[in-house]
Amino acid sequence: MAGEEFYDEEIAKLRDSLFRETSSVSAETFNDYFFSIIGKFLQNDQTILDIGTGNGYVLSELLNRFPQYSLNLFGVDNSSIMVDQARKLLGGKALIYLGDNSKLPCKDDSFDLVTAKNVTSICIPEIRRVLHEKGYFIFREYGPGKGLVEVSALFPKERLIRSRNLDYYMYRLKENDFEIEIAEQHKIKRNYTPEKLIEVVKSFPFIQSFSEKDKKEILNRFNRPLEEITSDPLIIVARRKR
Repeated sequence: MAGEEFYDEEIAKLRDSLFRETSSVSAETFNDYFFSIIGKFLQNDQTILDIGTGNGYVLSELLNRFPQYSLNLFGVDNSSIMVDQARKLLGGKALIYLGDNSKLPCKDDSFDLVTAKNVTSICIPEIRRVLHEKGYFIFREYGPGKGLVEVSALFPKERLIRSRNLDYYMYRLKENDFEIEIAEQHKIKRNYTPEKLIEVVKSFPFIQSFSEKDKKEILNRFNRPLEEITSDPLIIVARRKR
């Protein structure tokens, strides 16, 4: 699914509002944990690319959380709407490209570090191409439950967009000459109102051809004032061998 096809102005605003909210302490703690892992691999004067950068959230957090480092920051997204949002958020502190993850608009061996957070599609050979030898790829994604485990269970797996487990990503990275340094699968409980749950489902590529019937099915199953939903984020740190 192309970014331009999915992200219109309404979806972009919805994602922006959701990312600024904290649904639970445990979820926020995990967000801190993800950036603490990135922090372990930072050094002065590194060149960093964030793929599927969206509104520039990851790059802005690197600037805010690690002011002690001088970093050369770049981002790429295939949605012009998201690219505009990222450029506004970062205010010239990072260079944001409009481009596709399957053909990154970057030269070979350009980056010390590539990050990806909840990206619809990654191309591991391209990530390897743009990384320096022994450069790192730090990846946060959701597992088979797509971050909404109980909701995912309502639908056939073939309707879930890119429902993949940790082993899948590890295998793909290893076959592209990466060495896995960290591979973790987590389970986090988050609370949602039924209305907020629908907003989250609609805010990212989750279910193929999401319809009013799907919405009614979710609301029929999750109709209490607050519903506890399991998120299944995973984190991988992989190093390009050569």
